[in-house]
Amino acid sequence: MSDGDGDVLVVGDTTIDLYPAAGEAIAPGSRLEWHVGGTAANVARWAASLGSETSLLTNVGTDAVGEMAARHLAEGPVDTTHVTRVDGTSPLTMQVPTEDGERWDAWIAGSCYGFTPPADAAALVTPHEWVHLEGVTLPPGVNQSAVRRLAEAAADGDTRVSFDLNGRRNQWTTPDAYRQALRGVLQHCDLIFAGVDDLAVAGVERTPAGLLELLPCDHSATVFLTDGPAATTALTVEDGAVTERATARPPATTVATTAGAGDGFAGAVLAARHGGVSDLEELATVGNAAGAAAVSTVGPFDGDGISPVEQLL
Repeated sequence: MSDGDGDVLVVGDTTIDLYPAAGEAIAPGSRLEWHVGGTAANVARWAASLGSETSLLTNVGTDAVGEMAARHLAEGPVDTTHVTRVDGTSPLTMQVPTEDGERWDAWIAGSCYGFTPPADAAALVTPHEWVHLEGVTLPPGVNQSAVRRLAEAAADGDTRVSFDLNGRRNQWTTPDAYRQALRGVLQHCDLIFAGVDDLAVAGVERTPAGLLELLPCDHSATVFLTDGPAATTALTVEDGAVTERATARPPATTVATTAGAGDGFAGAVLAARHGGVSDLEELATVGNAAGAAAVSTVGPFDGDGISPVEQLL
Protein backbone atom coordinates (compact mmCIF):
# COMPACT_ATOMS: atom_id res chain seq x y z
CA MET A 1 0.00 0.00 0.00
CA SER A 2 1.27 3.50 -0.77
CA ASP A 3 -0.87 6.28 0.67
CA GLY A 4 1.78 8.78 1.82
CA ASP A 5 2.99 9.76 5.25
CA GLY A 6 1.65 8.07 8.37
CA ASP A 7 1.55 8.40 12.13
CA VAL A 8 4.18 5.67 12.73
CA LEU A 9 7.34 5.12 10.69
CA VAL A 10 8.98 1.73 11.27
CA VAL A 11 12.62 1.43 10.18
CA GLY A 12 14.59 -1.78 9.81
CA ASP A 13 14.80 -5.14 8.10
CA THR A 14 12.60 -7.35 5.97
CA THR A 15 13.54 -11.00 5.52
CA ILE A 16 12.21 -14.08 3.79
CA ASP A 17 11.51 -16.62 6.54
CA LEU A 18 11.50 -20.31 5.65
CA TYR A 19 9.70 -22.92 7.77
CA PRO A 20 9.65 -26.73 7.43
CA ALA A 21 6.23 -27.60 6.04
CA ALA A 22 3.97 -29.23 8.64
CA GLY A 23 6.79 -29.09 11.18
CA GLU A 24 8.86 -31.70 9.38
CA ALA A 25 12.51 -32.25 10.24
CA ILE A 26 15.04 -30.65 7.88
CA ALA A 27 16.39 -33.26 5.44
CA PRO A 28 17.17 -33.57 1.73
CA GLY A 29 13.92 -33.12 -0.15
CA SER A 30 12.18 -31.35 2.75
CA ARG A 31 9.27 -29.15 1.82
CA LEU A 32 9.49 -25.55 3.00
CA GLU A 33 6.93 -22.75 3.24
CA TRP A 34 7.98 -19.10 3.12
CA HIS A 35 6.66 -15.94 4.71
CA VAL A 36 7.69 -12.29 4.56
CA GLY A 37 9.17 -11.53 7.97
CA GLY A 38 11.88 -9.44 9.57
CA THR A 39 11.62 -7.42 12.74
CA ALA A 40 10.62 -4.13 11.12
CA ALA A 41 8.12 -5.65 8.68
CA ASN A 42 6.48 -7.55 11.54
CA VAL A 43 6.22 -4.48 13.79
CA ALA A 44 4.80 -2.38 10.97
CA ARG A 45 2.12 -4.92 10.13
CA TRP A 46 1.07 -5.25 13.76
CA ALA A 47 0.81 -1.49 14.26
CA ALA A 48 -1.13 -1.09 11.00
CA SER A 49 -3.46 -4.00 11.72
CA LEU A 50 -4.33 -2.43 15.07
CA GLY A 51 -5.35 0.87 13.57
CA SER A 52 -2.23 3.03 13.24
CA GLU A 53 -1.38 4.59 9.91
CA THR A 54 2.04 3.02 9.43
CA SER A 55 4.89 3.41 6.95
CA LEU A 56 7.87 1.07 6.51
CA LEU A 57 11.45 2.00 5.59
CA THR A 58 13.24 -1.17 4.51
CA ASN A 59 15.03 -2.95 1.67
CA VAL A 60 13.80 -5.86 -0.45
CA GLY A 61 15.86 -7.60 -3.09
CA THR A 62 15.39 -7.82 -6.84
CA ASP A 63 15.55 -11.63 -6.87
CA ALA A 64 12.44 -13.79 -7.26
CA VAL A 65 11.59 -13.93 -3.55
CA GLY A 66 12.27 -10.21 -3.23
CA GLU A 67 9.74 -9.58 -5.99
CA MET A 68 7.18 -11.65 -4.12
CA ALA A 69 8.00 -9.89 -0.86
CA ALA A 70 7.53 -6.45 -2.43
CA ARG A 71 4.19 -7.51 -3.89
CA HIS A 72 3.07 -9.00 -0.57
CA LEU A 73 3.95 -5.84 1.37
CA ALA A 74 2.26 -3.60 -1.20
CA GLU A 75 -0.96 -5.59 -0.87
CA GLY A 76 -0.99 -5.24 2.93
CA PRO A 77 -2.04 -2.48 5.35
CA VAL A 78 1.40 -0.81 5.56
CA ASP A 79 2.42 2.19 3.43
CA THR A 80 5.31 1.01 1.24
CA THR A 81 6.39 4.39 -0.17
CA HIS A 82 9.78 4.00 1.55
CA VAL A 83 10.39 0.35 0.65
CA THR A 84 13.51 0.31 -1.55
CA ARG A 85 14.16 -2.33 -4.20
CA VAL A 86 17.88 -3.07 -3.98
CA ASP A 87 19.75 -4.80 -6.78
CA GLY A 88 20.78 -7.83 -4.79
CA THR A 89 19.60 -10.97 -3.08
CA SER A 90 17.04 -11.05 -0.30
CA PRO A 91 18.11 -12.05 3.23
CA LEU A 92 16.86 -15.52 4.15
CA THR A 93 16.27 -17.08 7.54
CA MET A 94 15.17 -20.64 8.25
CA GLN A 95 13.59 -22.23 11.29
CA VAL A 96 15.34 -25.45 12.28
CA PRO A 97 13.43 -27.59 14.81
CA THR A 98 15.61 -28.95 17.61
CA GLU A 99 15.03 -31.32 20.52
CA ASP A 100 14.60 -28.42 22.93
CA GLY A 101 12.74 -26.02 20.64
CA GLU A 102 14.17 -24.33 17.56
CA ARG A 103 17.11 -22.39 16.18
CA TRP A 104 17.26 -19.97 13.29
CA ASP A 105 19.86 -20.14 10.53
CA ALA A 106 20.35 -16.96 8.51
CA TRP A 107 21.88 -16.03 5.16
CA ILE A 108 22.49 -12.30 5.50
CA ALA A 109 26.00 -11.58 4.20
CA GLY A 110 25.96 -10.05 0.73
CA SER A 111 22.20 -9.54 0.81
CA CYS A 112 20.18 -6.31 0.91
CA TYR A 113 19.58 -6.71 4.66
CA GLY A 114 18.58 -3.50 6.46
CA PHE A 115 17.37 -0.25 4.93
CA THR A 116 18.61 2.45 2.55
CA PRO A 117 19.49 5.60 4.57
CA PRO A 118 17.51 8.67 3.53
CA ALA A 119 19.33 11.67 2.09
CA ASP A 120 17.59 13.91 4.61
CA ALA A 121 16.81 12.19 7.93
CA ALA A 122 14.84 15.13 9.30
CA ALA A 123 12.62 15.37 6.23
CA LEU A 124 11.79 11.68 6.53
CA VAL A 125 10.89 11.58 10.22
CA THR A 126 9.26 15.01 10.70
CA PRO A 127 5.83 14.10 9.26
CA HIS A 128 5.46 11.21 11.72
CA GLU A 129 4.37 11.15 15.34
CA TRP A 130 6.56 8.11 16.08
CA VAL A 131 9.63 6.56 14.49
CA HIS A 132 10.39 3.00 15.56
CA LEU A 133 13.97 1.73 15.14
CA GLU A 134 15.26 -1.83 15.30
CA GLY A 135 18.45 -2.99 17.03
CA VAL A 136 19.13 -5.69 14.44
CA THR A 137 20.18 -2.94 12.01
CA LEU A 138 22.41 -1.23 14.58
CA PRO A 139 25.72 -3.06 13.86
CA PRO A 140 28.34 -0.92 12.02
CA GLY A 141 28.22 -3.23 9.00
CA VAL A 142 24.48 -2.68 8.58
CA ASN A 143 22.96 0.72 9.42
CA GLN A 144 24.51 1.98 12.67
CA SER A 145 25.20 5.57 11.61
CA ALA A 146 21.84 5.86 9.83
CA VAL A 147 19.94 4.57 12.88
CA ARG A 148 21.67 7.14 15.05
CA ARG A 149 20.98 9.97 12.58
CA LEU A 150 17.30 9.10 12.44
CA ALA A 151 17.05 9.02 16.24
CA GLU A 152 18.83 12.36 16.52
CA ALA A 153 16.68 13.97 13.82
CA ALA A 154 13.48 12.78 15.48
CA ALA A 155 14.60 13.97 18.92
CA ASP A 156 15.50 17.38 17.49
CA GLY A 157 11.92 17.76 16.22
CA ASP A 158 8.54 16.70 17.54
CA THR A 159 8.76 13.04 16.50
CA ARG A 160 8.97 10.56 19.35
CA VAL A 161 11.47 7.69 19.15
CA SER A 162 10.72 4.04 19.87
CA PHE A 163 13.51 1.44 19.92
CA ASP A 164 13.70 -2.34 20.28
CA LEU A 165 17.14 -3.53 21.45
CA ASN A 166 16.98 -6.85 19.53
CA GLY A 167 20.50 -7.91 20.47
CA ARG A 168 22.01 -10.84 18.53
CA ARG A 169 25.28 -12.28 19.82
CA ASN A 170 26.55 -13.04 16.33
CA GLN A 171 26.30 -9.35 15.39
CA TRP A 172 28.62 -8.02 18.11
CA THR A 173 32.27 -8.69 18.83
CA THR A 174 31.99 -7.80 22.52
CA PRO A 175 29.25 -6.77 24.99
CA ASP A 176 30.97 -3.38 25.30
CA ALA A 177 30.64 -2.73 21.55
CA TYR A 178 26.91 -3.42 21.79
CA ARG A 179 26.51 -1.25 24.89
CA GLN A 180 28.29 1.69 23.26
CA ALA A 181 26.12 1.43 20.15
CA LEU A 182 22.96 1.25 22.26
CA ARG A 183 23.87 4.31 24.29
CA GLY A 184 24.26 6.35 21.13
CA VAL A 185 20.59 5.69 20.32
CA LEU A 186 18.87 5.15 23.68
CA GLN A 187 19.62 8.70 24.79
CA HIS A 188 17.04 9.88 22.23
CA CYS A 189 14.32 7.29 22.96
CA ASP A 190 10.90 7.83 24.49
CA LEU A 191 9.75 4.20 24.28
CA ILE A 192 12.13 1.27 24.81
CA PHE A 193 11.57 -2.47 24.35
CA ALA A 194 14.03 -5.08 25.61
CA GLY A 195 14.09 -8.78 26.30
CA VAL A 196 16.21 -10.37 28.99
CA ASP A 197 18.29 -12.02 26.25
CA ASP A 198 19.12 -8.57 24.85
CA LEU A 199 20.52 -7.56 28.22
CA ALA A 200 22.64 -10.71 28.32
CA VAL A 201 24.18 -9.71 24.97
CA ALA A 202 24.95 -6.28 26.47
CA GLY A 203 26.65 -7.92 29.47
CA VAL A 204 24.35 -6.37 32.09
CA GLU A 205 21.96 -7.94 34.58
CA ARG A 206 18.84 -9.46 33.03
CA THR A 207 16.71 -7.19 35.21
CA PRO A 208 15.20 -3.70 35.08
CA ALA A 209 18.28 -2.47 36.97
CA GLY A 210 20.49 -3.84 34.19
CA LEU A 211 18.41 -2.09 31.56
CA LEU A 212 18.63 1.21 33.42
CA GLU A 213 22.44 0.94 33.30
CA LEU A 214 22.20 1.46 29.53
CA LEU A 215 20.29 4.73 29.84
CA PRO A 216 21.70 8.20 30.57
CA CYS A 217 21.53 9.01 34.28
CA ASP A 218 18.94 11.76 33.68
CA HIS A 219 16.88 9.99 31.01
CA SER A 220 13.08 9.80 30.86
CA ALA A 221 11.23 7.09 28.95
CA THR A 222 8.64 4.32 29.08
CA VAL A 223 10.42 0.97 29.24
CA PHE A 224 9.24 -2.62 28.76
CA LEU A 225 11.30 -5.68 29.74
CA THR A 226 9.95 -9.02 28.49
CA ASP A 227 10.99 -12.50 29.56
CA GLY A 228 9.23 -15.08 27.39
CA PRO A 229 6.26 -16.61 29.25
CA ALA A 230 7.29 -14.91 32.51
CA ALA A 231 5.79 -11.60 33.59
CA THR A 232 6.60 -8.45 31.63
CA THR A 233 7.88 -5.47 33.63
CA ALA A 234 6.84 -1.99 32.55
CA LEU A 235 8.54 1.11 33.94
CA THR A 236 8.09 4.85 33.81
CA VAL A 237 11.53 6.43 34.12
CA GLU A 238 11.79 10.15 34.87
CA ASP A 239 15.16 11.88 35.20
CA GLY A 240 16.85 8.52 35.65
CA ALA A 241 14.56 7.30 38.45
CA VAL A 242 11.75 4.74 38.26
CA THR A 243 8.54 6.58 39.19
CA GLU A 244 6.05 3.87 38.25
CA ARG A 245 6.23 0.10 37.82
CA ALA A 246 3.72 -2.48 36.64
CA THR A 247 3.82 -6.16 35.72
CA ALA A 248 1.63 -8.27 33.48
CA ARG A 249 1.89 -11.97 32.71
CA PRO A 250 1.41 -13.13 29.09
CA PRO A 251 -1.62 -15.32 28.41
CA ALA A 252 -1.03 -19.04 28.07
CA THR A 253 -0.74 -20.18 24.47
CA THR A 254 0.45 -23.09 22.35
CA VAL A 255 3.79 -22.05 20.87
CA ALA A 256 4.32 -22.83 17.18
CA THR A 257 7.48 -20.71 16.98
CA THR A 258 9.08 -18.13 19.26
CA ALA A 259 9.83 -15.86 16.28
CA GLY A 260 7.95 -12.58 16.19
CA ALA A 261 6.84 -12.35 19.82
CA GLY A 262 8.80 -9.18 20.53
CA ASP A 263 7.77 -7.67 17.19
CA GLY A 264 4.10 -8.25 17.95
CA PHE A 265 4.58 -6.78 21.42
CA ALA A 266 6.22 -3.62 20.09
CA GLY A 267 3.74 -3.13 17.25
CA ALA A 268 0.74 -3.50 19.55
CA VAL A 269 2.14 -1.13 22.17
CA LEU A 270 2.95 1.45 19.50
CA ALA A 271 -0.63 1.25 18.21
CA ALA A 272 -2.02 1.52 21.73
CA ARG A 273 0.20 4.49 22.64
CA HIS A 274 -0.79 6.23 19.43
CA GLY A 275 -4.42 5.48 20.31
CA GLY A 276 -4.07 7.30 23.61
CA VAL A 277 -3.40 4.43 26.02
CA SER A 278 -0.87 5.43 28.69
CA ASP A 279 -1.54 3.05 31.60
CA LEU A 280 1.53 0.85 32.04
CA GLU A 281 -0.30 -2.33 32.96
CA GLU A 282 -2.75 -1.94 30.09
CA LEU A 283 0.07 -1.36 27.60
CA ALA A 284 1.96 -4.42 28.88
CA THR A 285 -1.22 -6.50 28.69
CA VAL A 286 -1.88 -5.43 25.10
CA GLY A 287 1.74 -6.18 24.16
CA ASN A 288 1.66 -9.58 25.85
CA ALA A 289 -1.55 -10.52 24.04
CA ALA A 290 -0.01 -9.63 20.68
CA GLY A 291 3.18 -11.53 21.50
CA ALA A 292 1.14 -14.60 22.45
CA ALA A 293 -0.84 -14.36 19.21
CA ALA A 294 2.38 -14.03 17.21
CA VAL A 295 3.94 -17.24 18.58
CA SER A 296 0.77 -19.28 18.23
CA THR A 297 1.13 -19.56 14.46
CA VAL A 298 3.93 -20.08 11.95
CA GLY A 299 4.66 -16.96 9.93
CA PRO A 300 3.39 -13.44 10.56
CA PHE A 301 0.18 -13.29 12.56
CA ASP A 302 -2.79 -12.34 10.36
CA GLY A 303 -4.13 -9.21 11.98
CA ASP A 304 -6.71 -8.49 9.27
CA GLY A 305 -9.96 -7.39 10.82
CA ILE A 306 -8.47 -6.62 14.25
CA SER A 307 -9.10 -2.91 14.59
CA PRO A 308 -9.71 -1.98 18.22
CA VAL A 309 -6.77 -2.76 20.50
CA GLU A 310 -9.28 -3.96 23.08
CA GLN A 311 -9.89 -7.11 21.00
CA LEU A 312 -6.42 -8.28 21.99
CA LEU A 313 -7.27 -8.26 25.70
